[in-house]
Amino acid sequence: MEKLVLFFIALLLIDTAFAQQIPELAVAKATYNFIHVRDTNNRSKPYEEEMLLMLGKNSSRFTSNVRFKQELEFITGIESQIKANGGSLNGLTIKSNRKRATLNEDYLTFFNENKTALVTRLINYYLVEDSIPQISWEIKKDTANFSGIKCQKATAWFGGRNWIAWFASALPFQAGPWKLNGLPGLIIEAYDDKKDIQFLFAGFEATNISEKDRPQQQLTKGLDIFALANEIKAPNKAIKTTKEELKKLVKASNENPAGFAKAQLSGTPFAQLAELASKTNVVATNTNPAPIINNPIEIK
Repeated sequence: MEKLVLFFIALLLIDTAFAQQIPELAVAKATYNFIHVRDTNNRSKPYEEEMLLMLGKNSSRFTSNVRFKQELEFITGIESQIKANGGSLNGLTIKSNRKRATLNEDYLTFFNENKTALVTRLINYYLVEDSIPQISWEIKKDTANFSGIKCQKATAWFGGRNWIAWFASALPFQAGPWKLNGLPGLIIEAYDDKKDIQFLFAGFEATNISEKDRPQQQLTKGLDIFALANEIKAPNKAIKTTKEELKKLVKASNENPAGFAKAQLSGTPFAQLAELASKTNVVATNTNPAPIINNPIEIK
């Protein structure tokens, strides 16, 4: 319970301002049904989740659409309570709407800067920067239609897997789900040759958002609901780290969640959250053990 209190209060108050001074707005969004055979000893029960690809003119953000909607609903609910209470946190009820575990990693790509950013939330945000992976696609003559979108086939070896991708040249984005990129059109669908990993097309829409729609900060300090919904950016207070160090942090979080949360908040303004939490009603839904993953997306 202590871990949940700290986690949800931190989620409420943590600063989500972003590194780019003027982040790109998403001009379109694509959704995918993600299917992953995480445990090769249990192939009949793959992990499944709806994912979201936010598309800017020169950038993209790939994230859990389930988590995205949950966070937006959570923050909107907090905003409504604070507004109804005259801007006060007194009597605030924090209710988790997380009915299932979701992926907590975001993959951001900034094409003009040849840069990617893996953002992982472990109470604090951690960021691993890298250059955009260069994938040697072989474009085929095969074509197919996905919900009326004409696509062409391409194949490549990447991350230890043989990938098959279907891209739409009519949608002029270099991006795709996860780290897949570099085709002359949006990657609509992709999977490896064993179909252990599948990104199945679920929808595409234009956002019709312009600069005049970029609003000011909302009532909850440091949170901008619009940023969650329409801007492509990574937290400017994210702690830069390496892939190796991030693995150690994930392991520590899985092995001792409560102790990890205390260590993360130590020495920060959130160290005194217990006092606020004692005055706050927290309704938890469930906790989940670390999943068995012996078949990661990227093998090498």
